[in-house]
Order: sequence, then C-alpha cells, then structure tokens
Amino acid sequence: MPTLTKLFEPITIGSLTLKNRIVMPPITTLYDYEGGPRFNAFFAERARGGVGMITINLQALYPGRAGRSGWVPDESVLHRGALTINHDLYIPRLRTLTDALHEQGCKASVQLAVYGFWARGGCGAPAEELSPSGVRLDGPQYRPGLERLSFIREGRPAAVDELQEIQRDVAAAAVRAIRAGFDAVQLQALGGNFISRFLSPLTNKRTDEYGGSLANRARMLIETLGAIKAAIGGRVPLLCRINGDDLLDGGMRPDDYLPLVPMLEDAGVDAIDVMPGWYETRRPVNQMCVPRGAFVYASEAIKAVARVPVSANIRITDPALAEHILEQGRADLIAICTPLMADPEWPLKAREGRVEDIRLCTGCCNCWSDLAGSRRPIGCSVNARAGMETAYIATKAAVRKRVWIVGGGPAGMEAARVAAGRGHSVTLVERHTELGGQLLYAEIPPHKQEWRAFTTYLTTQMQKLGVNVRLGMAVTADQVIAAQPDAVVLATGAAPARLILPGGDLPHVVSFLDVLTGRVEAGKRVVVIGGGCNGSETAEYLHETGRTVTVVELRAEMALDIDYWNRWVLLDRLEAAGMRMIVNAKPEAITAEGVRISVDGAVELIPADTVVYAVGARPYNPLREALEGRVPALKVIGDGGDPQRVRQAVDAGFRCGMEL
Repeated sequence: MPTLTKLFEPITIGSLTLKNRIVMPPITTLYDYEGGPRFNAFFAERARGGVGMITINLQALYPGRAGRSGWVPDESVLHRGALTINHDLYIPRLRTLTDALHEQGCKASVQLAVYGFWARGGCGAPAEELSPSGVRLDGPQYRPGLERLSFIREGRPAAVDELQEIQRDVAAAAVRAIRAGFDAVQLQALGGNFISRFLSPLTNKRTDEYGGSLANRARMLIETLGAIKAAIGGRVPLLCRINGDDLLDGGMRPDDYLPLVPMLEDAGVDAIDVMPGWYETRRPVNQMCVPRGAFVYASEAIKAVARVPVSANIRITDPALAEHILEQGRADLIAICTPLMADPEWPLKAREGRVEDIRLCTGCCNCWSDLAGSRRPIGCSVNARAGMETAYIATKAAVRKRVWIVGGGPAGMEAARVAAGRGHSVTLVERHTELGGQLLYAEIPPHKQEWRAFTTYLTTQMQKLGVNVRLGMAVTADQVIAAQPDAVVLATGAAPARLILPGGDLPHVVSFLDVLTGRVEAGKRVVVIGGGCNGSETAEYLHETGRTVTVVELRAEMALDIDYWNRWVLLDRLEAAGMRMIVNAKPEAITAEGVRISVDGAVELIPADTVVYAVGARPYNPLREALEGRVPALKVIGDGGDPQRVRQAVDAGFRCGMEL
C-alpha cells in the first residue's frame, strides 16, 4: 500500500482551504422528503468520517404546483420535507445541516440544481417545462426506461426573458446558500439537466444568441455564473460541475469541452468538477462492469488546460487508486460518492493506514436503482447503516453471550461482525472450506468480481474481532446444543430450486451452480432454462468460455429480477454477443438431444449437449426444526429464511447482530 501523501494534502479553492483532497459530490437521497433527522444524520456521518468537503444538491428554481411534468405535486412540498433553496423558508433547516458538517471539521458546498421545470410566478404558480429547443433524445441508442427519469422531460423552448429570469433566480439561491452557512457554491451544468442541454448540439438547435457556436451554446451557463458572481462577490468560492464527456454520439466529447474551460475561469469559477455521462447515455458508467478509474481521462483532459483545481469522479473506490491519480497530476481533487455510502469512514481509515478496514463500494448500483428504478430513499447493499444512522446503532452489549452462527455467507458474516463488535463471544461454523456463501458464486460471472472485496472485508473484520471461525464443518444440531450457546443464528443460505420437468433427471441436466463452480464441464451447445439474474449471468459466463448458448425464459421479458440500473447493461451485452434469448417459452421436456419448448403453440427442439437450469432458489435450513425449543434463543436470517439479495442479507445480519 503506497503512502497516501497527496490525498491528505490541504488544497485551496479560491478563498477556501480544504483539509484534504477528498470531496463528496452531490447525491440525491430522498431522505429530505421525510422531514426527519435522517437527512442531516446521513451527511454528518460522512463529515465525521473525514471527508474534506460535502456538496449538497438543491433545486435552485421555484418548482411551483403540478404542471404537465407531474414532478412536484403541489406548493405544499415544503411541508412534505423536501429541501430546496428557492425560498428563504428553507434557510433555517439548511443552517442545521451546515452546522452539523462544520462541527465535524468538514466544509459544506451547495450545488444549485437547474432542472427544466420552473414556476415563473414563484412558489405556488403553475410549473412549466422548459428546454433549449424542445428536443427529446429518444431511440435505441439511448438508455431504456427514460420515462422513469421524469426530471429530464423536454418542454417548450424557453424565451430569452425567461432565461434571464432563471439566471436571477439561481443567483438569489446562491445568496441564500451563503446565509445558510455554505462555504462554496457550485452550479450544475451536466448530466442532461437544463443548462447542459444548452451546451450540447444534440439538444440545442436554437438560432438566436443562445445557439450555434460553442460560445453561444455556453452563453446560458456563462451568464448564470456571472449572475451568481455578481450576487455573491468573493464571499465564497464559485464552482462548476460539467461532464467533460457526454458519452453520447453527437454530444460533446473531451476535446469539445476544452475551449469551455477558459470561459468558465473568466466567469470567475474557482474549481471545476468533472463527471462524465448524461442520464440518457446507454454506456455503463457506475456499474460494476466499469473498471475502476475508467473516466479519469475526462478530468485529466480538463486539468491539462485549467488554471483552477479539477476533480475526478466515478468508480474511484480505493485510496491507492485515488493517490495514484493525484500523483500523476490527472486531477487535484478526488470525488467519491458511493464509496462513502459503503463506508463513511473511508477517508479516516485511509489516513490512518487501515485500508483493510474500508468497506469498498462494489459498484452493484443498488443505490442508483433505488432512485431511478423505485423512487425510494437510497440504501446500500454492503452497508446496512447507510441512511439508517439514527436507527441502526450497535451499542455494547449489556451481557456478554456465547453466540453460535451457522453459515458463512453475507448474512452470517455480518451478524458475526456486529455481534463480536458489541462484545459477544462468537463462533461461526461454515460447512464449506471458504467463507462467502452465495457471494462466492456471485463473483464468478463476467464483470462481477467486485463482490470479492466485500467477502474479504467481512472475513478480515471477523479475524480482527476474534470470531472463532470453523470451516469445513457440517455441524449437527447435537453439536450446537452441546456447545451450550446462549443464542444460535441460522444463516445457512439457499440452494437452487429443482427443475420439475420430464427428463429433468437426465445426466446432462445440471444447475447453474454446478457450472459456475466447475463441478460440471458444460458441453459445446448449452440451453439455459430460466432467464432471470442467475440464468442470464450464467449464460454470459458460458458464452465467454466459448459455448453456444440459448436462454429459455417463461416470462415475457428477460432478467426481470435484476434491478433497473443493471438490467439493460447486462441485456445489451447478451444481445451484442449474439446470444439467442427466447421469451414466452414454456419448456415441455428434456431429451438426450435437447430441450423441447413451446412458444405460442409452436413446438421447437433446441439441441443441447448440456442443459442448465436456473429456476429460482429455495431456503436451505436443515437445522431449524431440530433446534427449535432446544436452545435459549434461535434466529433464522438471510436466504436461510427467505432467498433474497445481498442487501437484504446484510441488513438482516446487521439487525440480528444488534438484537443479540
């Protein structure tokens, strides 16, 4: 592990000095809609963890009543708890947030978000949808499911006087930010939001002074920055957030952004935050399949021509990579968002040299799917406390107990970690010779290797906390009882559901786990029955090992059990591989020659040397009945109770560890 020298150097941005070069960029949590303490607690925990500055994303314009967008239900949004910075009424509540960050030695920045919906008459007036030119990006080259992202709907072209009024509203919001205690103001001009849509030739088709050349397309951005600067003077630094690469065909690429940099600096910008990708881009950006540090090239290009500090974003998950980027001069600041979701103490642990204690973000994108897929407050697969800081507090146990945990998957390991951390004497028994449970299989398909980091983290923490781990031990109920534990936790996981089909017992019919673990060598032609997560990922694995794969799915669509943020990415890869995927297909029988299916009454025999089934999971819990009533306390968690995802398993493990 290299010495983290650059990462913890102070840096000056305009009139502001940060204690280190780690910043948390804006993130939408939806915690503010609740009106309770969760919003402040979430960010205060990250401030306590040692980050130099946290930026809070706040709507700068009056959203008004429900307009055609349907985004804001009515003017009572304030009473629903949502925080914005478009009215003085929000200042006291925002001041409690900035005070909480300052108490931890962390600077607070505000991002003035400018979306395309706006109430010209102020709070309570009808909302309208505005855009540069009324152009909507739609088609197979863009991300599917864009209707979920209602905040990027295109409206009518904005008139010049409306643009000037918006600029005044944004400047007024900047003044409020200073009154609310923020140390810096950042203008958002990325992702396909209102101002960035003026920058792009894809969405800006105007023929007036706000369209055409880059200087004209940038006019809305530069004038808005000028309005902010005139309003706030030099009281706090002025920052700007741009894409650096839109990741869209016909959009702005890194070379296109370079002439914008001196314009930003001349407008008074003190630092530039670079985060590639519009909402519409179909290219993976945050997902696990994206290599760490994949987009540093964008910040590097901007920094090469900039006189002000530049930050790098996205998939910078570990401190060594962050240090390397700074040492190479590819950026001046490192922006980490989801890594702080996974571990709010990332900076503190890195500074103290405890990198093995950092719970790394895996890039699973469960948090992004919460927002875009379900519109619910975000959570984290590997950190049950993310967003639950006021509710999930693991205090020291009043009485030290002897705890036996059966099962070394994510639920069992997390329960062991929390219970041991609270002072209990914990023994964890795993029937296999390696810890990880379902995570061991989850990391085998292509682009899923980041799960290994979480297994390593849990294993390391159990070692440090003195958990007695016994591997390769298929424990019996009598052995558990003989140990005289005060509490027993069963976290024995799940097993693949059996395939009930004529011919399902033939020797060339195997489960997806048989293939992934190498227990079975698949033939050249493979039919995968079941096109959910396990079937789709196994199919990709088999394809990459040179097999010809056909996937048969009973439902009308593939991979319906995969979350929104990852589903289209996987399906795009499968389609690019030329894999045959048959939906609405009912398997009727398996023969020595292949799989007979029926699609809308038409019968087809698909040749197969190997048939792989991935038709769900069933709890594997052989000890529950034998232990009930025979031990002082018995808990069943994770897949041993109800087969679910990593996030649910970790949450169950954490809660179990707290309750013991």
